[in-house]
Amino acid sequence: MKGQSILPLDTSVQAEYQDGFILDETKNNDVSAYDGTHNTFYDILNKLPEPEHGKMVRFSVFWKGHRYDIDFAALSDNAQPIRFRHGNRSTNLETNEQEFWWSNIDFGYQYTKNGQTFQEVQEL
Repeated sequence: MKGQSILPLDTSVQAEYQDGFILDETKNNDVSAYDGTHNTFYDILNKLPEPEHGKMVRFSVFWKGHRYDIDFAALSDNAQPIRFRHGNRSTNLETNEQEFWWSNIDFGYQYTKNGQTFQEVQEL
């Protein structure tokens, strides 16, 4: 509908950059905006938008109608986002029909300081 935004899909991510640019996995149909052989999360992990848009300031994941944010502006420059999706699949043996769903998601970040890796992850 006109004027309505697309509700991000469960487990999808967004990254906002210093100039206000938002890289949105749902809007990009989970295809890299920089290299069609990869996905959106690849762009974020490899900092592909940063030369044009500045550093990532917010990393978000969507789950069950909610958006969960991490303020990346407050983190170390070497911080990396974490998003690990837990999926399930069932198969009807009579019809061979398959059903797939996400059961939960791990969301957070990690960084290295003085040679030691620190990680904060929340299971949603």
